[in-house]
Amino acid sequence: MIPQETIDQIRQATDIVQIIGEYLRLKKRGRNYQALCPFHTEKTPSFNVSPDKQIFHCFGCGKGGNVYTFLMEHENMSFVEAVRHLARKANITIREERTSPERREQIERLNYANEVALEYFRKTLRLSQYSQVYNDYLIGRRGLNEESINNFMLGLAGQEWDGLLRYATRKDLSAEDLSKAGLTILSEKKGNYFDRFRQRLMIPIINLSQHPIAFGGRTLKKGEPAKYVNSPETPLYNKSNVLYGLNFARDHIRNTNTAYVVEGYFDVISLWQVGIRNVVASSGTAFTSQQARLLARFAEDVYLFFDADSAGQKAAIRSVDSLYDAGLEVKVIVAPAGEDPDSLARTKGADVIHELTENALGFIPFRIREIDTGGLGIIAKEKLIKEFAALSDKIADATRRGLFQEEAANALNVDVALLRQSVATTPADFETSPPQPRYKSHPDEFELLSLLFSGAGDIDMVFEKISPEDFDSKQLARLYAAMINEYRTTGIVDAAALSESVRDPEFLSLITEVASRHWPPEEVDAAVVMVVKAISQNKRKRIRNRLKQELDEATAAGDDKKAERLLKEINDLL
Repeated sequence: MIPQETIDQIRQATDIVQIIGEYLRLKKRGRNYQALCPFHTEKTPSFNVSPDKQIFHCFGCGKGGNVYTFLMEHENMSFVEAVRHLARKANITIREERTSPERREQIERLNYANEVALEYFRKTLRLSQYSQVYNDYLIGRRGLNEESINNFMLGLAGQEWDGLLRYATRKDLSAEDLSKAGLTILSEKKGNYFDRFRQRLMIPIINLSQHPIAFGGRTLKKGEPAKYVNSPETPLYNKSNVLYGLNFARDHIRNTNTAYVVEGYFDVISLWQVGIRNVVASSGTAFTSQQARLLARFAEDVYLFFDADSAGQKAAIRSVDSLYDAGLEVKVIVAPAGEDPDSLARTKGADVIHELTENALGFIPFRIREIDTGGLGIIAKEKLIKEFAALSDKIADATRRGLFQEEAANALNVDVALLRQSVATTPADFETSPPQPRYKSHPDEFELLSLLFSGAGDIDMVFEKISPEDFDSKQLARLYAAMINEYRTTGIVDAAALSESVRDPEFLSLITEVASRHWPPEEVDAAVVMVVKAISQNKRKRIRNRLKQELDEATAAGDDKKAERLLKEINDLL
């Protein structure tokens, strides 16, 4: 158990903008910051971060919370992991009772299993019996230096069929734990477990919190049909959502606003070694929309840098849809025949790559560079028009979309109206509209709560005059009651603190939506008086309507005594 005062101390010592800014590309908008939401697909930023209130809220999907909530949702951390992670950053020591391994949560066990595996692979690489792998393969053939080997935490799975299994057992991990992490396999014939990776160079895949979540294994065995074997998907690892090397490249991408996208692990490592550090890889899969949106949080421009062979060029074409859809500008680096990013970095160095970057092609010139557009038949030209039209439809910004369409029309020597007409007849991706604000029918109640979160001066007056029973909205009344309880317990009304104990996603979303309403400080107290008056008037109106209904019923029933009493109550209320 971590003491509550320590949890509060860590949260108060942490800047939510700085933490979320490590994962998303935030842009300042007034007092707050905005980004594309990481929790749902969108083209216009609706994800807001409030430095004043230390909360986040997405007006598109409704996700919200404090800095702990963000790490739990975005990085799949448990609450305890999020607290520990932020404590390390804030240099705050946590005193807690350690739980036994058997009681660890599933995610913590998976994290621990991957950390142990990484430790084992790195130690194995340094064993004298495998010095040939280190010296001949990594340093000799791959041209890596000690710094790169250490920085990318490269390791080795040896020849033993249960080397990791035996090592991990001594670290209090079971074969089942390793299997859930994708590190062991159960033999159907013998009924026992064995290591998934053997005789392979091991490349860890690290998430943005700097934890290993999976591995790529490059074979060292001649004749092995599978050149690479990667971890299977686990609760920690979904390959469609991961970009290899982003944990190393994130700050460099953000600083340059540009990213190189390559195909393989060694493409990333070799480019990094020659000083090109804003580089990521798609981990051997076709570039996905999730990966594109992830990259769009940090960059605006992308250079696709794939192998010179036809497969590499086809991969570049397949990647463009997702990248444009995520709002990125795309250029393609054309490598010399027979070369790839890894070989160019090793043999030619950074200068040649910078020169290739300067000569990179926009996607349209790249796509038609080997096509005689003047000699195209009608059907072939029609296919290209539709291809470019569909691609332009992925571009959310109207100005950029128009420029793209004009460039494509000029390249194909056709009227731009053909592309725009084609777009108009192309079914658009269905997108649900953002939910309507939940306070629309209860604006006074919503505004009162937002004012309390904004530093209203006379909170005691508000709580004296207005009770939760005076609210029409049950959800807003629930939040108001929680705010009263927090104020009586702590002496303040704080959205970040209040959201910490909430486990109901809908209620948490309501808290952050209410708290995200911004009020200029000089307007708060006057607005409180007006809203309290409005809610009080609504309360009296409801009571008056009820009494009038009861008066009509008493009069119709001939109950003069009750009617007289009700009439007096109505007059007193007026």
